[in-house]
Amino acid sequence: MSGPPTVLRSSSNRHLLLFASVLTVGPAGCMGTAARADNPLAQDRAETEEVELLVRNHNFSQATIYIAPQHGSKRLGIVSGKSDATFKFQWHLPHIQLRVKFLAGREILTETLAISPDDLLELQLPASQ
Repeated sequence: MSGPPTVLRSSSNRHLLLFASVLTVGPAGCMGTAARADNPLAQDRAETEEVELLVRNHNFSQATIYIAPQHGSKRLGIVSGKSDATFKFQWHLPHIQLRVKFLAGREILTETLAISPDDLLELQLPASQ
């Protein structure tokens, strides 16, 4: 089941339209944040690059933004309804996927996006979910 599109774009003038899908969370869908060898959040800071994410929430609901659900979710922060927020974080993998959880309980996943070091990403959350 697909939801409305979520736009994620990078500073390198790549404009990607990503389709958000409804996420069902059950016991198998929950992932901890324990450090693993493939966990990009557990890597040495010398191996990472900084990425900046601008989130534009056009929805009335508050949204919590997470990164890398396949590697153990990391919460970036909260974006109030009808507002923008910027998050900076260390990242070293060539791809990223974001998860958005709205206060009303719905969750969406973006498609995986190829990124480069020092990219500026923009995530636009549509007005209705």
